[in-house]
Amino acid sequence: MEPEVCQAALSALERAIGIEAEGRRFYSQALALTSDEGAQRVFKALIADEELHERVLKAEYEAIANEGEWMLLDEAKTCEPPSGTEFIFPAGNDAVAALLRLTDGATDEDVLGIAMEFEQRGYDLYKKAAQETDDPKGKEVYEWLAEDENSHYLFLSKTQEYLITKGAWYFDEIERPMFEG
Repeated sequence: MEPEVCQAALSALERAIGIEAEGRRFYSQALALTSDEGAQRVFKALIADEELHERVLKAEYEAIANEGEWMLLDEAKTCEPPSGTEFIFPAGNDAVAALLRLTDGATDEDVLGIAMEFEQRGYDLYKKAAQETDDPKGKEVYEWLAEDENSHYLFLSKTQEYLITKGAWYFDEIERPMFEG
């Protein structure tokens, strides 16, 4: 990989790692604010996914920094970054600012709405990064991340809808009323 391409990839990965770390912090804080057990399960699952994303991005960062090449995605998913590797980023204020937008009377639905905004931002970032990289391995990593962010958004949206409608959509979509046959 050319030095300038390598540096651009490392810069993009640094930003992505910071976003995933911020997402993990946000979901941890949102978990503490959420009273609905279903929403809590959603946030716990998202925390685990953000940790996986962060681990994959750190593995890719290390591979590019040391080898000058992207890792295969499947390899990066199982790779543990070397111990002692620290990624130091400025403390993200977006998660804190988003949570401060919530008042004491904020509902679980409000928290889920803000979480959806974070997932949309991540999706947009990864789709753009996938379009901007020429490396097939890098493109695969960014497309996987964008797909995951999109599934998180849909997951959050369905959870929010479930809470707002008190589960009515679930009955209509999954259970199929008996008058449908």
